[in-house]
Amino acid sequence: MADEFDRRMMPDLFQTTLSVSLGAAYKSLEMLRSPADTLPKVVDEMKTLLTVPENAGEGVQEKLQAMAGVWLTKGTMIVAECKSAGEKFTEGG
Repeated sequence: MADEFDRRMMPDLFQTTLSVSLGAAYKSLEMLRSPADTLPKVVDEMKTLLTVPENAGEGVQEKLQAMAGVWLTKGTMIVAECKSAGEKFTEGG
């Protein structure tokens, strides 16, 4: 039964991995085309990743958990954007 599950799952996994990888490469090239516009956006994103959210709470653990939530949210958004950008290259291919 495990072999059947793996065979059905692998093509989708490869397709998703390829889409995310191509999307990340495309977005990187887009960023390199206009570094003067891209650099402030990257700096702003880094600030949000390194700043403790205001509603984090008082303790160190609460602050770290709030920052981890921000990182998880940003990471999920980046992967979704890369996958969306990469699907343009892998659809109907």
